[in-house]
Amino acid sequence: MVKYARCNAMLSLALDENGEPCRFMAQAETEDDVVSAMSQHLKNTHDVDPSDLIANIKGITKTTRR
Repeated sequence: MVKYARCNAMLSLALDENGEPCRFMAQAETEDDVVSAMSQHLKNTHDVDPSDLIANIKGITKTTRR
């Protein structure tokens, strides 16, 4: 099973570096790794402090089969 979270599920109006809607998707084996990857993305790409968004990231994290 793979866990994933999409940036545009959290920040629906977020744009990528080209001004397009952000399509970043954090994928990992564990929820903690998804949270880590999404947190880094939010901080580095959108200049958003993810420390207050951990519960939100966990809330949008889904599980799928490979």
